Amino acid sequence: MKTSADITPELLDGRWRSPFAAEVFPGIYGIDDFWLRSPFWAIHFNSYKDPDCGERLFELIITGFFDVLGPSAVTEGAREVDFSRTKTCLRLFDDGLIAAAEEVKAGSGHWEKGQWQDVSLGGCPPIDLPGVDDCPLEYDLLGIDGDRLYFGQRHHDEAGSIWTRRSPGLLDYYVVRVTDEPPQAGHGAEWGPTEWFRLTSSYPTRSGDKL
Repeated sequence: MKTSADITPELLDGRWRSPFAAEVFPGIYGIDDFWLRSPFWAIHFNSYKDPDCGERLFELIITGFFDVLGPSAVTEGAREVDFSRTKTCLRLFDDGLIAAAEEVKAGSGHWEKGQWQDVSLGGCPPIDLPGVDDCPLEYDLLGIDGDRLYFGQRHHDEAGSIWTRRSPGLLDYYVVRVTDEPPQAGHGAEWGPTEWFRLTSSYPTRSGDKL
């Protein structure tokens, strides 16, 4: 991997999607689908128990604004980028996750499989998803290699998380620029303006109103 920090908002403009399900945590696989149009950003993320995307765990969206800063003084080939978070919506598919979310009273405190909830306030601790009240800003990194875009590492360690410090380095997996048909791995390749509008037009709430 040889990335460049020569990144501008204009270069990022467009949709970037995972070509395959990457192992984002041990035994957990994910499909990233980023939509960037400066100053706005959004991600549509799907998570699975298997690399073939047959066993769904959860699906989420996050929206906000982003600001491209200077090249990283720590990570070669990376640029510092701040991502604010203004809205988070989530739906769960796994029975164990549903039980865990209800135990900590995430969202409304009551979850139905495959039903969206707005968790902008409070997030969902069982999947390590903070709300915008706890995490209004992420201190991330980006690196680019042709039509491959690499984001920063997002794991927690003894130094904290990327909403308490800058991401410590780039991930070894990537998203690709969508210029025609998006990669079909996992769910969500068909997403477009209609889906984004439906989920982002609701008001953040803890009441559990269905989206």
